[in-house]
Amino acid sequence: MKKRFVFALLTFAAAAVPACSEDVEPVVDSEALLPCDVSQLLQQRCQNCHGVNTQFGAPMSLVTHADLLAAAVTGSGSVAERSVTRMQATTERMPPPPNVVASAAEVAVLQGWIDAGMPARAAGETCDGGSGGAGGGGGGGDLGCVPSIALTAQHPYNMPADKTDSQICFGIDVPASVAKRHITAIVPRLDNKKIIHHILLMQAPSSVPAAPAPCDFTQSDWKLLYAWGPGAPPQKLPPEAGFPIEGGETIHFVMQVHYNNLQGLVGEQDQSGIDLCTTETLRPHDADIMAFGGGEISLTPAATTEMTCDLTVPAVVSSYFPVTIFQSWPHMHQLGRAMHSELRRPDNSVEVLVDVPDYSFDYQTTYPNNGIKLGVGDVVRTSCSWHNTTNNTVTFGENTADEMCFNFVTYYPRINSTQWTWLAPASPSPYLQCSSQLK
Repeated sequence: MKKRFVFALLTFAAAAVPACSEDVEPVVDSEALLPCDVSQLLQQRCQNCHGVNTQFGAPMSLVTHADLLAAAVTGSGSVAERSVTRMQATTERMPPPPNVVASAAEVAVLQGWIDAGMPARAAGETCDGGSGGAGGGGGGGDLGCVPSIALTAQHPYNMPADKTDSQICFGIDVPASVAKRHITAIVPRLDNKKIIHHILLMQAPSSVPAAPAPCDFTQSDWKLLYAWGPGAPPQKLPPEAGFPIEGGETIHFVMQVHYNNLQGLVGEQDQSGIDLCTTETLRPHDADIMAFGGGEISLTPAATTEMTCDLTVPAVVSSYFPVTIFQSWPHMHQLGRAMHSELRRPDNSVEVLVDVPDYSFDYQTTYPNNGIKLGVGDVVRTSCSWHNTTNNTVTFGENTADEMCFNFVTYYPRINSTQWTWLAPASPSPYLQCSSQLK
């Protein structure tokens, strides 16, 4: 049976609590400047999304003195206070993963300014130029290649002004080539940064309609190749491997884009795409994806549950192992709070695949692994925790109200067997042991 995975996204909206005393209201001067340390912090950590012209669904700018003193988008109080709260949050933190968590020193800069009454920059004070640009945008980097395939939706998507979130799928077919090729790099091409939140690129076994259409899920036979969100770089595959594009076959790609229009902008349109670097000089290995984790999920109402699954690589698959893992993509649903996945060797050494202590369903992206070898006898331990805020028992399933615990890893060489599926490592077997406990 086909499994469907929900990627419903929440928002970057902010709520706040009052920052100032009830007796004194800060004076908002539209010409006032922020103190240098506060201004430079925002440049470095926030303004790729929350700049003068907001991007990636950000609901407000964080640039001027007036921006920080303004009331938060929802609730009461100032944007500055809510910014501190979001920087310290364990879920839905800012800046979002995979950006580095705000340090205590960075939080102290903003909190100290709030405690001082949020003063404007002193007259005559000048600032050294900040580096700017961190904390949100897509990365460039040296790919070492020129894209040869441009995946672009045939028709643009028109974002409704009254729609906060939309998840839209575009089917894109690539005509058959004579010879097999390898995809060596995947690069996002962003059209309208004001409303785009994230992109998933998948490969399907059959053609998907080209017209933009809502899609609340993907199917299990759609192979994930790439996930982009603010802060995630293009994917450059290791020189030993590439995603295969078989010769003589039309290739069916699906681009799933999440749009976010918190500001209710009118007339916004997007026709973003993804570029692929390919080569006919084949690399030594085909790359592929498999899942670790498990589906034996039963979450007690109004409680926090942690599940740990150990998968021991058995000798029966010795002809396909070892493999090399170079990327992880953790996936849970709305109740997910944290995920940790690691490889345990027979000699008791440990290598971490992914550690996300502040998992957020509204921001899903990939994390690099630097050539971790997985062989027979190794144990992959994947732990997921959830906080069930409902009054119902929640179990494994395809819908947003259900839950999952998967770490999708990208690896090489690809396992080619009629008895193998990408879900095999997380499926019930004598080699998979899962246990759960209330926390």
